[in-house]
Amino acid sequence: MNKKRKIQQIKLMQNEKALRSQKRDLKKSNCKSKKDKGGILDLIFKKEPKRYTVEDTIPYLRLLKSGICQLDERHFSKSIAFQDINYQLALDEDRDLIFNQFANFLNSFDLSISIEFSYINQLGRNEEMKSAIQIPDKKDGFDDIRFEFREMLKSQIVKGNNGLKKSKYVTFTVEADNLEQATSKLERLEIDILSSLKSMGVRAESLNGEERLKILHDVLNPNKTFEFSYKDLKKRESTKTYIVPDEFNFTPSRYFKFGKFIGATSHFQILASELSDRMLSEFLDIDDNINISFHIRAIDQLEAIKMVKRKNTDIDKMKIEENKKAVRSGYDMGATRSLITTNVVGNKAYTKINLYRELIFQE
Repeated sequence: MNKKRKIQQIKLMQNEKALRSQKRDLKKSNCKSKKDKGGILDLIFKKEPKRYTVEDTIPYLRLLKSGICQLDERHFSKSIAFQDINYQLALDEDRDLIFNQFANFLNSFDLSISIEFSYINQLGRNEEMKSAIQIPDKKDGFDDIRFEFREMLKSQIVKGNNGLKKSKYVTFTVEADNLEQATSKLERLEIDILSSLKSMGVRAESLNGEERLKILHDVLNPNKTFEFSYKDLKKRESTKTYIVPDEFNFTPSRYFKFGKFIGATSHFQILASELSDRMLSEFLDIDDNINISFHIRAIDQLEAIKMVKRKNTDIDKMKIEENKKAVRSGYDMGATRSLITTNVVGNKAYTKINLYRELIFQE
């Protein structure tokens, strides 16, 4: 009897175990069914990832008719076009004067201002250059001379540089809470920059929105003519629509395709203690489509002093190590003369920053 009862208890336990197992399986099945339904619904109703367009590639929010460009929520910029001065043909004392004036110009910007100098060479802009040199007739008996002069200039354009157009711009960017505050800051800066350039004998003029858009358009569309007016801009339409090429393709990474053209970008930092004053002009002597930009921002003076001190300390350590090596190897300690010269340059930089309140710039 006890044996039979034990057998029944064992069977009961087995049945309970099987029932619990079935419940678990049923629960898993229900969960899987819900997940499957959710997955189907997700496939039907889920949002597609944002598709980037050629307009999204241009990094600004809006460019106003006044020439102010809003880059993001807090940064705004304005641009000025300027002409060449005869630096290379100037006498040495005149060059020194121009150089010092330019140094003072850069030192006038505080830490909150970002400066960019842009130098743009563009080929195939013959028609634009011809229209720029049009001299209207005045019916004063000298129109024949004017006609001859116009034709001579046109022939020089065609023969001389294959329609190479060289332009120079300075763009300044400020941080502000809103457009009104940015406008006030940019207008003050604009007056100061125009005044500084004029004092150096440089002709300069501020650019409005259409002129800035034309620059962007001509860089991105070398074979097209810019046609845009703010009157044509529809409500909620972006100015980017009028300047973008048909496509952007950034693969492979070394090059990029825009419209029918292929370009490449290179970046370098200027870390040399000395630099030839012909470096930029040699770049710009290239008769091809090329854009060169210098991005300049002042470093905090205390940080600049620390940076120069660190460099000098590093040079002192190198000098000691090189002297030790020279002594051990039986060489003349004069081999470290270049390091001593570099250290002198570093000390001069420290003096200029500390005593003359000069700024160091990141490029």
